[in-house]
Amino acid sequence: MVNWFSIVGELHRDWRNDIEGLGNLLAEFIPGYKNLMTSYAATSNAGSANRERLMTRV
Repeated sequence: MVNWFSIVGELHRDWRNDIEGLGNLLAEFIPGYKNLMTSYAATSNAGSANRERLMTRV
């Protein structure tokens, strides 16, 4: 798994800036990474909603 992940990272760096495509590829082959991305997206969205709420109070 480490070798596969390293190769994907190198190819992504060299070919194009398609972060969504890379995310889909990683999510398909590494389920744990999909869970990590889902968790990060949920906390990032919650954090931005809290910031927006605080900014409207000021």
